[in-house]
Amino acid sequence: MHGLFVRDAPAGVFLRFCPGSKCVKELKPPLSPAFAGTSRQVHPMKTNQTILAFALLATATLAWSGNIVIGRAVRADLPPLGMSFWRWFLCCLVLLFFTAPKFPANLPIIKREWKLLLVMSALGIATFNSLQYYALQTTTAINVTLILATSPALMALFSVLFLKDRIGWSQITGIIISFIGVAIVITNGNLARLLEVTFRVGDLWMLAAALVWAGYSITVKMRPDDLDPLVMLTLITGTGAILLLPFYIWESLVFKPMPISPLSLVTIAYLTFIASLLAFASYNRGVSLIGPAKAGVAIHLMPGWVAILAFIFLGERLQSFHILGIACIAVGIALNSRRSR
Repeated sequence: MHGLFVRDAPAGVFLRFCPGSKCVKELKPPLSPAFAGTSRQVHPMKTNQTILAFALLATATLAWSGNIVIGRAVRADLPPLGMSFWRWFLCCLVLLFFTAPKFPANLPIIKREWKLLLVMSALGIATFNSLQYYALQTTTAINVTLILATSPALMALFSVLFLKDRIGWSQITGIIISFIGVAIVITNGNLARLLEVTFRVGDLWMLAAALVWAGYSITVKMRPDDLDPLVMLTLITGTGAILLLPFYIWESLVFKPMPISPLSLVTIAYLTFIASLLAFASYNRGVSLIGPAKAGVAIHLMPGWVAILAFIFLGERLQSFHILGIACIAVGIALNSRRSR
């Protein structure tokens, strides 16, 4: 894949704007001539860097998992579009504080690529997160995470359909097995329900969200390399918030306004500063220490984190069909991660 976070990272929007070739480099100190041709020595400093990197990556995935669990926990109190709007609006304001001086130099690129940036904002910011919060209204946090975990397979499929990429049989098999895993999860292990067409609405919302995320990831592959990544991030979070604004107003007038309460303030603060900004900083620092290939594996900590958090805070229990679904999705991801032969 051409981008650092396109293939391996379905949760958290920020990381799709920092391709490994531009923003982070794997630290590879030159080998001393004295050791040329010999086995690589284990350096304490490098070991410490690896430990720090995985601690940062675990922090990031834990923060994203908390976003899903919180979305489920506050479903009866806070409206989905309200949470999505205020999360990205505040993120944009914080980022703008740091990136505003860079905008003039990037303005010609923004004018040239405005259509692509608008599509990225609509898919990755406005639509995906709103669908995810809607899904959490009627399905479990565990189901949401497992369905989202199929995003790498969906991205590979979309790459074939829209970018004419070539994939091997192992990837095709991985896509099929991942879909079987999703089918097991959304039918509670009873695949006969596929014929009855009776699913939880939230599972279908989340499947739609995963499809939107895959489509968004295709647009990320076409992003302009000469546009500053943080400027692009600021731009699409702000544009996404603007796109959400009329729907947020509609939700407030017709269904439920966003309340001003301790719960709403704490929730939005978490979504903005922990699930978005802290996770972004932690993940990118982790990638800078050990490289994108190793760091990408950490994304798959999320199903485990969500299962633990959902059990502690929501009382959700991991069922046998969840285990089977996890196994299928994990095998699918592993096969899909292999290079075409």
